[in-house]
Amino acid sequence: ELIVLDEATEGLAPLIVADIWRVIGEIRKSGIATLIVDRDYRRVLAHADQALVLQKEQVVLQGAADEVAGSAALATYLGV
Repeated sequence: ELIVLDEATEGLAPLIVADIWRVIGEIRKSGIATLIVDRDYRRVLAHADQALVLQKEQVVLQGAADEVAGSAALATYLGV
């Protein structure tokens, strides 16, 4: 089983966004795989086991979410 979420929180009120991330956490705990695409990379990384950063259709950074979050290269690709 897999659920794909592409910008599921875009343009929503903060309380709804928080609720969506709570539900995503519950889905993951249930064992359903999730593929999340979202501009809020910090939240994505907090809810992920693995992360993949693409630039112009090329993989530029990948690995365990905590390693990607702590990578100095992340700022290069996401402008953070």
